[in-house]
Amino acid sequence: MPDQRPEKREPDDPWLALGAASRLVGVGPDTLRRWADSGKVESFTTPGGHRRFLRSSLEAMVNAPRRHRYGVERLTGSAGTISGDVHRRVVRGDPAGQPWQARLTAEQRDEFRRWGQKTFQLVLDYVSARRRSERELLLAEAEKMGGLYGEEASRAGMPLAEAVEAFLYYRSPVLEAIAAHLRRRSADISDVTAAHREATAAIDQVLTALVSSYRAT
Repeated sequence: MPDQRPEKREPDDPWLALGAASRLVGVGPDTLRRWADSGKVESFTTPGGHRRFLRSSLEAMVNAPRRHRYGVERLTGSAGTISGDVHRRVVRGDPAGQPWQARLTAEQRDEFRRWGQKTFQLVLDYVSARRRSERELLLAEAEKMGGLYGEEASRAGMPLAEAVEAFLYYRSPVLEAIAAHLRRRSADISDVTAAHREATAAIDQVLTALVSSYRAT
């Protein structure tokens, strides 16, 4: 039986429909329904069977400290984090055996590796961040790093095709690590799909910035 509508709220603290509530929190509708069923967020069901969510309750969840979207923690570099998983996947792929590695000096390889770590850290932070303003800043910073990489690859004499190949070499381990992390947490397939889609879109934007900044020598 549908819940009765709660007492009237102030105009600046409205009850939101499921779609608007999902966009505010940054999770799928099914996840938000389960949170409501478990009491994690205040809601009620209209006589017509539609969910309504209290905005202040949602905002409290969004702004709560140490909470991240999809349960994706920020990178810390320890072996138990996503960054550790990414590193193990990259090592297993033997980057030293890639043709583009031979074009770089040891110093350049170290520089590009640090660039890659920083860039993909920004991507993972983007996926995990709740606030839209923070996500926009992180994505902009990641795109800036992509542009710098394109410029450096050009100066190093690396052909654009190889610069793109090197970038894509690290792309798969990042996406695989995100998916593996969520599966270990028994996340919903909708969350796994959404996180993968967001990370892929962000990485593609970084790659576009890389190509746009490259100057053929």
